Amino acid sequence: MMFSPEILSLCTLSVSFIAILVAVKLFGKSGLFVYTAIAVVASNLQVLKLTKYGVVDNPIALGTVIFATVFAVDNILTEYYGAETATKNVWLSFFGYLFFAIIMEIAVLHPAVVGYECTNLHEEFGKLLSPSMVLLFSSLISYAVGQLTDIFLFSALKKMTRGKYVSVRSFVSMAISTFLDNCVFSVCAWVIFAKNPVSWKTLWYTYIFITYLLRLSVAILCVPLVKLAGVWIKKRRDVPEF
Repeated sequence: MMFSPEILSLCTLSVSFIAILVAVKLFGKSGLFVYTAIAVVASNLQVLKLTKYGVVDNPIALGTVIFATVFAVDNILTEYYGAETATKNVWLSFFGYLFFAIIMEIAVLHPAVVGYECTNLHEEFGKLLSPSMVLLFSSLISYAVGQLTDIFLFSALKKMTRGKYVSVRSFVSMAISTFLDNCVFSVCAWVIFAKNPVSWKTLWYTYIFITYLLRLSVAILCVPLVKLAGVWIKKRRDVPEF
């Protein structure tokens, strides 16, 4: 049975939402730390595969959907545990992805063992898990900039509104920070560090604008998630964190 890219992306988003809520329900902020680390690694693996939605002409990287949910986790942590906790989450996931990339690159450097069935998988293993240095550095830079901007904006808006309008604050901070993340990554990966830089027109329309529309859609759908997670967090205030 074949499913459309739109349906499959909605399934990815639904599974991500459920995982976030389960993580909050069972483990509190510790669960959100784990979710973020896994989501960052998964999105950077999924980015190697493209999908094409019917409403646009250009393909979009699969990792866009799950990565966009990380901004919602930022807002959940900032709102209910504080900006310091949210910032710690950013650097923990940053370290986690960097460690994963390095350890997988070392694994790829191991020579293939000839004469065994798994020998044929050596090349495929390298293509999947050996990151391009351009994409790796672009991803790390944009991740730090985007996530820290999201926390800063959400915290500033919280002070301005005296803790009210969490839905509005969540959407505005995600809308701005995801756009910045997308711009920084695209400019670094396809212009500054690229061997063959793309034109600014291609950069804007193909790599920034279309991808941002998808991220903005996810940001809108994430708004109720932030409030729902808060309901469960408040119920487990007396549960010891680990």
